[in-house]
Amino acid sequence: MKKRLSLPLLALLLVSFLAAGCPLVPPYPPDPVPTPSPFPPPDKEWDRTFGGADLEMAYSLQQTRDGGFIIAGSGGAGGVEYLDVWLVKTDQEGDKEWSRTFGGAGRDIAFSVQQTADGGFIIAGETRSFGAGKGDVWLIKTDEEGNKEWNRTFGGAGRDAAWSVQQTADGGFIIAGETRSFDAGKDDVWLIKTDEEGNKEWSRTFGGRYCEGASSVKQTTDGGFIIAGDTKSFGAGGSDFWLVKTDEEGNKEWAKTFGGTDLDLAHSVEQTACGGFIIAGRTNSFGAGESDFWLIKLAPEE
Repeated sequence: MKKRLSLPLLALLLVSFLAAGCPLVPPYPPDPVPTPSPFPPPDKEWDRTFGGADLEMAYSLQQTRDGGFIIAGSGGAGGVEYLDVWLVKTDQEGDKEWSRTFGGAGRDIAFSVQQTADGGFIIAGETRSFGAGKGDVWLIKTDEEGNKEWNRTFGGAGRDAAWSVQQTADGGFIIAGETRSFDAGKDDVWLIKTDEEGNKEWSRTFGGRYCEGASSVKQTTDGGFIIAGDTKSFGAGGSDFWLVKTDEEGNKEWAKTFGGTDLDLAHSVEQTACGGFIIAGRTNSFGAGESDFWLIKLAPEE
């Protein structure tokens, strides 16, 4: 029969244990007190949804000169293979003023939209309803009410798509995306320059043995162009940021890669006020998690 310790003996052991400097529980540090941010996030003013029972997706947004917003993407019944380009214009409170659809019997998607100097809009994306191949670059110009003025397709027998468009200083347009019709490997960056009516003036491809694509293009202050995307042919890993600088005729002046051994994709590029470049995208090679924001700043060209 086991003997039980008496209460006086238990009390004596407890006092001796504490006196010896041995706490009964591990010395866990107190929970840190959150440091207030000097830049607290703003409160939400409003949100809006647009769509019905079918599949709708927005890919590009810009504030318009009247304070409202223009949104481009896709929508339609019948699933992902039967989409139309969808253009939605809102006022400054996000209330829809009008919407327009453009498309045919196949899948048509807008990936980029920008307001043009005349108040209308330029849309770039991909069409499988029109053109020459499995998917073509589709450029659509509308008036300020979203009514189509003209459209152009560019492509060959393979899949070609546009991811970014900007109006250039001469009134024309610069388009960046990818091509499988006119590539050196599996996919190449495709840069297309048009006049103000969407007629092609020239095009250039950039790539290697494997896959490259462009997500963003901007005209630079010297009249040339800066392209951001990704490359699997060059760099350090499976996919790297790829930055390509061209002259005003689209001839490559230089290219740079940034990345590690994993998946790194650049999605947007801007020229900074000092003449350098800022790139944003995602990285699986660096950061704290599976995929992190990655922001890279480049110094001005010397």
